[in-house]
Amino acid sequence: LGGKESISRMHYAVRRLLKIVCSHFKGVALFIDDLQWSDSATLDLLKSIVLDGEIPSLLIVGAYREDEVPDHHPLAFHIRELERMNASITKIQIGNLSVDFAIPLVA
Repeated sequence: LGGKESISRMHYAVRRLLKIVCSHFKGVALFIDDLQWSDSATLDLLKSIVLDGEIPSLLIVGAYREDEVPDHHPLAFHIRELERMNASITKIQIGNLSVDFAIPLVA
């Protein structure tokens, strides 16, 4: 198989797996942290999943450090592209924890 065909088959297999898993549960949340470190192939796979309207009850939550994703970053490009394609994207900015909130977490 050629490179593009292999990638297409892998995307299809992952989406098919998610369709099967999600069809057996009332809701599935997929959390992916540190998206700022994702390569273009991973971001393409995520885009393929987001744009697949046949995966039931799937919530994808992606986290990234905004200060590490400038406008020319591949993640920023993919987010803009998904927004242009009318994908449902909700952005929530979360700041750093203050010392007062962090101390009880590590104590």
